Amino acid sequence: MFRPGKTYILLLFFLTLWSGNISSQTTSSPYSIFGVGYIESNSMGPSRGMGGTGIALLSEIAINPMNPASYSGIDSLVSIFEVGIFGKYTSFATKTDNQSIVNANLKYVVMGFRVNRWFATSFGFLPYSSVGYTINAKTPIEGTSHTYMETFSGSGGVNQVYLGGSAKIFKNFSLGINAAYLFGNITRSESSADFGYSLKDITYISNFDVNYGLNYQLNINKWKYNLGLIYGRARDLRTKNETTIQTETGTETVTGQTYGYSIPQNAGAGFSLSKGFFRLGIDYEWSNWQDVEFTNVYFKTRNSNRISIGVELPSMGVRKGTSKMIFFRFGGEYRQSYLLINNYPIDCRLITFGAGLPLKGSLSTINVSLEAGQVGTTSKGLIRESFITLHLDMSLRDLWFMKKRFN
Repeated sequence: MFRPGKTYILLLFFLTLWSGNISSQTTSSPYSIFGVGYIESNSMGPSRGMGGTGIALLSEIAINPMNPASYSGIDSLVSIFEVGIFGKYTSFATKTDNQSIVNANLKYVVMGFRVNRWFATSFGFLPYSSVGYTINAKTPIEGTSHTYMETFSGSGGVNQVYLGGSAKIFKNFSLGINAAYLFGNITRSESSADFGYSLKDITYISNFDVNYGLNYQLNINKWKYNLGLIYGRARDLRTKNETTIQTETGTETVTGQTYGYSIPQNAGAGFSLSKGFFRLGIDYEWSNWQDVEFTNVYFKTRNSNRISIGVELPSMGVRKGTSKMIFFRFGGEYRQSYLLINNYPIDCRLITFGAGLPLKGSLSTINVSLEAGQVGTTSKGLIRESFITLHLDMSLRDLWFMKKRFN
């Protein structure tokens, strides 16, 4: 019988955070060259298989940090520990060339449990943004018809360690808050073998962030209707910069510069309905990127929107309603990017398929989801990304707070 012990779970949790093996870098997209990089979703587990839908879903069988008010759904006897990993295949295409790459990484580690009958908490590690790209470009030599090769690369991103809580204010009505510490570094490099130089620019980023949420549930004729709302205000990030320039004649390091990085104001709403083991959810999220200023002259920003829909269905037959029941999930998501390059939007469309597979002899589940989508276009000299991502989430649940009774 598989029973994840409390000591082993906590040990694994803190060792994982301490070891530094978790990295915010989860992308190889050339579009992550801008700003703080590719903005990650907080969806995980069941939500990931439902197209990233989760603003109105409670944390019943898995933790849902998309809406901190969701923690009120954690059972009073159960603690939940989750680890998420992923593998991603991406194909990049222009009108003249194609290239592909594979990424894999540990993505998040989170935990949650109920403190008492009216308050539940969650804490853990999540990525906020990711930078990862390598671009080779021919650059003209001023005043001549010749060109030389330059290589531009970037890595790193922004992580977040969060502590959240959800309080039941009234019956079926809860409020939640996530307090996070954002930290990380972004390294951007430029080099040319033709001229024998290299430049490495490292920006260290940090600050605190707070997000809020609420969830209200209405029960009518065995149907549960949930409304979820989330909000986060805009915030400037503290930065510290170090630039190293290396040439054939020597190396020079410049420190003390600062760059203006910010995260936008965002708000979202979600609706879900469920009956028995069936669930359906819809999300809408808005981010005010238009008010975030960048110094890069090659692109413009606009407000971004995200819309998703997802459904969860139980396996039928003799397994339905038992500990061997499998959940099947389907969904789709449309993300309107904040980037406008050459006045062309860099949007993302994806579909997802997933399943929740119970572990024999325990309350735990392995959530598997497959995500297929596309970002960008080959028009106007841009790059189209087509990707397939496999998400694997281990949701380990244990009866920590059940009192044993002996006759």
